[in-house]
Amino acid sequence: MNIYTVEDYKARFEALKFAQERVKGCARRERIKDYIPGQVTYNLGEYPSRFSIRPTEYDYNLIKCLSEKGVGLIQLHEEWNDSQRLLGADKYNSHDPEGLREFIKLCHDFGIKVLPYISTGFFDWRDPEFTENFSQHGVYELNAFYYRYRCCDAASAEWNDFLMPKLERLLDDYEFDGLYNDMGYGCTGAPEFGYLEYDPFFEDILSRVYTMVKKRGGIVKIHQGQCVAPKTYSRVYDYLWVGECVRRASDLLETAKFDPYVIVNPDYRFVEEKNTDAFYAMAIPMMQFLLRTDGRPVTGERAFVPGVEYINNPGNNETLHFEKMRKWYEEHPNGPYSYSEWSDIPDDVHARARWFDYLALYRPMVKEDSLALIDIGENGIVKGQLPEGVHASLFVNEDVYLCVSNVGHGHKKIELCDAWQNRKTNETVRTVGLDYGDLVFLKLPRKIAE
Repeated sequence: MNIYTVEDYKARFEALKFAQERVKGCARRERIKDYIPGQVTYNLGEYPSRFSIRPTEYDYNLIKCLSEKGVGLIQLHEEWNDSQRLLGADKYNSHDPEGLREFIKLCHDFGIKVLPYISTGFFDWRDPEFTENFSQHGVYELNAFYYRYRCCDAASAEWNDFLMPKLERLLDDYEFDGLYNDMGYGCTGAPEFGYLEYDPFFEDILSRVYTMVKKRGGIVKIHQGQCVAPKTYSRVYDYLWVGECVRRASDLLETAKFDPYVIVNPDYRFVEEKNTDAFYAMAIPMMQFLLRTDGRPVTGERAFVPGVEYINNPGNNETLHFEKMRKWYEEHPNGPYSYSEWSDIPDDVHARARWFDYLALYRPMVKEDSLALIDIGENGIVKGQLPEGVHASLFVNEDVYLCVSNVGHGHKKIELCDAWQNRKTNETVRTVGLDYGDLVFLKLPRKIAE
């Protein structure tokens, strides 16, 4: 909860008045509530190889750094569990429960929430607890790398009866702060981007998971792949992660129509965009922020576990990708490293510092109770119309922030009706020039709004 002084209230009301008078239309109007913009997927290890989750000095220093830079949430991928039953546990139990509890405590000590990977759809059909009744309305499978996942049916009573107690116990046995749900929805298939078609049974299972987590004061993040969100009439998530397997960076702009909050993860295995700043230029004006891929370096050992059968799938070859990571790590044991399965080989050595810099600029704009006027149209802020490919959004709290980006072709120039402060350079500006991928952060001096 924000604590305001009389001066804060006066500044806030002047800022709201400015926004009301100057912005005549926008694509979306959102109030910021319970928003954690700084989120990280943290690589714990090389499953299905055996490894310890117990925090090391490396983990302590990195978690501390992430916290100091504003990270508030870490999601763990499936290496926290034992989905293949190779290490004495299963998909809903950690192969290193005490090490995992220590890792969660470390994150909590630094004020970071932790979500584990689960799925309301994916379950390995070779698992001894699997039954064909779990997917009784059709066989949809994701067979890749070391896993053979069936997309279990949200309308299966047997699957619901199996899954829901597992999730209840998972939340009760560990001090997780919610769930990260890789939905694994295969009943109608996923379009290249956009909403899935409405399915009342799918909405029902997502809604019940959301209720389960919210009763414990937790957070729900969901993910389908590509730029896809579930079509539901009820609220079923707090955060939506998009971008996996996306090849055209411009597709990420389609997610501006989704309900907040969207977390963007460029998939560097496939995406053609080479200008890293362009991803921020597409996301931040839409009140989105990028997922940071971090944690322990990926060694690629997970692709060389004796006795494990791997699959080589054309077009989405995780096995080959990790084999390449293994070769790179062997040749560069001191870095630079990759940190996730969505990484380039290696990750950009400047990516972490760049992410921190953008997060520092973004956080004041979206603090609690801020008003976001996203992708403004007719307005009294810019002289004339915004050029094609230029997006501008206003973020209002005790200050007025203007975020302008160019994701169109060529150099663009805009003239401002007032003098604004450039937050990167501290210069006072009335014109802004932007090349493709540029993103300008402006702040209205309070004396102008008075």
